[in-house]
Order: sequence, then C-alpha cells, then structure tokens
Amino acid sequence: MLDSKQLLLQIQRRPVTFIPGKKVISMLPGEWTSPFSGKGYEPMGYRDFQLGDDPRRINLTATARRGVATIVERVALRDFKIMVVVDGSASMRVREKMEAQVCAVALLLYSAWQAETTFGFGIRTDNGIRSFGLGIGSRHFYHLYRALWHFYTGNTDGRLKGTRVPLNSCLPPNAMLLYCSDFLEGDGCLADLSKLWRSVQRYDFVPVIIQDALEYSFPELSASTFIPFSNPETGAREEIWISPKIARDIRKVHEARFSELLNQLGSRGIIPLPLDTANVEQSSREIDRYFRKRKGRYAA
Repeated sequence: MLDSKQLLLQIQRRPVTFIPGKKVISMLPGEWTSPFSGKGYEPMGYRDFQLGDDPRRINLTATARRGVATIVERVALRDFKIMVVVDGSASMRVREKMEAQVCAVALLLYSAWQAETTFGFGIRTDNGIRSFGLGIGSRHFYHLYRALWHFYTGNTDGRLKGTRVPLNSCLPPNAMLLYCSDFLEGDGCLADLSKLWRSVQRYDFVPVIIQDALEYSFPELSASTFIPFSNPETGAREEIWISPKIARDIRKVHEARFSELLNQLGSRGIIPLPLDTANVEQSSREIDRYFRKRKGRYAA
C-alpha cells in the first residue's frame, strides 16, 4: 500500500519534462511554438511598415531605434494543456498495477504543475470519463492529487464525483492526452481500440501501458513453482502450480498479445509509453526517456 506523503516527497525529487508531439508555443515553461501567426508575446522579427498595415501595430520602441516605422511580427501564444486519464476497470486492481499507475499519474500531474501549464485529471469508468477539471498552480495540483488518492484507496466519502465528459471533447485540438491503461479486458483479451481511437485522434495522444511482467511476458522458470494469479472480476488471489512448459506457453501468448497492442498503436503512428513498476525513480527515467526521443523531432 502506497503512502500519500511519501509519494509526494518522491515525485518532488523527479519531475519530468513534457515535449509535445504536435505543434502547439515557445520552449518557455507552459508555452510551446504555435503554427499560428498573430498578436502575442513572442517576437518573430521586424519589418518596415507597409501600405495596408494597421497603424496600431507600429512598435514605437523599434521605430525610434531604426528610424523608420516598424512592425514587429509575433507568434500567437496558446496555452499547452495536458490531461492525465487513469483506468478504473477491474483488471487494473490485479497485483501491483494500480500502484504503478498511481505513481506514474502523480509524477505526471506534479510535473505539469511545475511546468506552469494547464493540466487536468480524469478517471475512466464504465460510465465514461469523470473529469476533475483543468487548472493551474499548486491549489489545483493538490485538488487533483486528493482525487487521485481517493480513487486509489476507494475511500471516496462521496467526494470522488468529478464531471462526466466525453473523451473526444474534453481538451482542445492538439492538447496532450496521457491515457493510462493495461488495454486489457477482464478476461485477459486485448481491448478493442477502435472506439478509443475515434475519441482521441484529435489530440497528442500518449498511451501509457500499465502491464506487469506477468502480462506483457511471463517469467522463465527453471523448475515448477507457484505463481500468484488474481481474478479481476472478484479480486480473489490464488497461487497456481506452473511448470516450465506451461510458463513458456503462457509467455508466447502474452508476448504475442503485447506485440499486437504495439502493432495496432504503431499502425496509427502512435508510440506508447510502457510502465510496469511502482518505483518512482524508474518511472521517471522511463518517462524522461520517452519525451527525450520526441525532442528535436517534434519540438519547434
């Protein structure tokens, strides 16, 4: 069982840096390069005033310095918005996956706060997405962190309500959606991604795959032993005697399923972020590595 205060201390030591996968304003905290020109705060360059220009766009300081009526071209700034969605399905309560998910989400929310950008948090339930709003600053972070903790502990006390929102319109276009899930059905089969894809294609979609070693692969056994299994429907946990041959068969099935998930995402040009541990330090390294690969390729 995670400790709320200890987790806060851990994520404060290891914030990550977000790199957008789609053009949205400069590399200042909370701002990323926009493809849209217009009024704003980022100067692109200077040019002489021309017939037809709005006289109100003449920059007096630049005009006095250059000795000719001067227009300052600027880049329109747009707030970079991030939303982190967690999976509340029964399969996420198996073994330590929920702890891995909560650690990753806490780290992402804290990093978004430190980046001084607009961020939000939502929970995927059987009845859709429950959003706890978009906002900025420390007060908003602690509001979302409490909601995340109530979700994790199940101790809602009537406070874990949120607002039901459609996934396909909870963010503006090109905003970053970090969607955490094991992408599995309760029976262990791969979830149908077609409906999800229709809902997220307008976003900078980052699928965060939360699967442990018993799901994306399987341990190689030198001798028969007991392996703990959990029933996602009931939460019942049972140790089952597994032979090396059965372990190899299970591993083939799981690796094929995981490969199919990667292939389905890759066919859409989407690179996933797999996480399999509740260790904040390791998760931070994996997330940083993921976004470093985007740097230079996407960032303008």
